[in-house]
Amino acid sequence: MAAVSLGDMARSFMLRRHTVDLKQTLQRLSNEAATGRVSDTAARVSGDLVPIAGIDASLARLKGYGAVTAEAGVFAGAMQTALGTVDSLASDLGTTLLSASTGGSVALIDATGKDADQKLQTALSVLNTRFGDRSLFAGTQTTSSAIVDADTLLSALSSTLTGSVSAQDVETAVNTWFADPAGYDALAYQGGDALAAVAIAPGEEARLDVTAKDPALRDTIKALAMAALLNRGVLAGDSTGRQDLARRAGLNLLENKTDRTNVAARLGMVEAQIDAATTRNSNEVSALQIARNGITEADPYETATRLDETEAQLEKIYALTARLSRLSLLDYLR
Repeated sequence: MAAVSLGDMARSFMLRRHTVDLKQTLQRLSNEAATGRVSDTAARVSGDLVPIAGIDASLARLKGYGAVTAEAGVFAGAMQTALGTVDSLASDLGTTLLSASTGGSVALIDATGKDADQKLQTALSVLNTRFGDRSLFAGTQTTSSAIVDADTLLSALSSTLTGSVSAQDVETAVNTWFADPAGYDALAYQGGDALAAVAIAPGEEARLDVTAKDPALRDTIKALAMAALLNRGVLAGDSTGRQDLARRAGLNLLENKTDRTNVAARLGMVEAQIDAATTRNSNEVSALQIARNGITEADPYETATRLDETEAQLEKIYALTARLSRLSLLDYLR
């Protein structure tokens, strides 16, 4: 049988092709050794990419939940801080009003009225706090202030006091205005309906539905406003009536503390729910990433072994190429 040999040019092309293939393999294995991941995922899973696609979809969904829970958690925390401030203002003023109403001088009642006016302004400012570009207590009207300023509120209330000659008359007029849909809800509250629930985890929603129209906050504002009217000349010249009004406003503020606490507790439960969902989502992300890595990670020992073999083969080709390049017809004929 006749031997078949390769010509010099064919042999050169063959060695060059092997060199290119080995260099590409060396580059791929080097990348896998450095990153710990296989370069060809499809080949690793024999073309079945459904599990990886499912994991990636879950990770993308959990990433969306992560953004929602992060924002909702900070939003709820800001609301809780604001509620704490309002409760502190109301509780302190309630005690001060009761103290001033018990045999307090005219000057003390006047000073307490000024303090109440200032605390009302502060409370309304706190309820108008914005988180980023969103109003905390305005419900769906996130771009609007939740409530009017103190001057506007007290001016609207003062217009309803015509004919009020006693502290009871003033309290009745204030209660009527705040309970009337055409009063506080229409003229003072500038927000919208409570925010809808937001999805924070698969099959789970959280509801941050506290607004400045919440009964506990509305009653607190009502008592603050009633006390602030002392600084707006209500029952002028009637020291007994002004003391009685201070007493009524102080009692209302202290009696409303339970309702304010309940709102804060309700919001605290939502905060805990968001925190728990955040933790679960984070744990699920970690588990999915581990599962994905298990599919796509490169075996470090196998990769290192194949890398050594490829380097050795490439060195042999370089040596063979160098040896063949030294061959000549003159050496053959000798």
